[in-house]
Amino acid sequence: MSSMRRRQVAVGGLFLYLFALGIFGGVVLERIRFDRQRAAVIHRYDEAVQEWRALRMDSERQAEARPAVGAPGQEVR
Repeated sequence: MSSMRRRQVAVGGLFLYLFALGIFGGVVLERIRFDRQRAAVIHRYDEAVQEWRALRMDSERQAEARPAVGAPGQEVR
């Protein structure tokens, strides 16, 4: 009877170990998947911000390059 009880405890312990390993493995895989999605979104956002800044810089350069129109000494807005 004692060897039967030890076998049941060993099988139960193995089951709990594999169950916990499966849960932790699932958590790790889900975290990796989430990080990949987040990285893709952040990359797209960064590209959009860089494009917006480039457009603003180009428009500012064009505004500075335009000659002022108006009477001499008069401020142009």
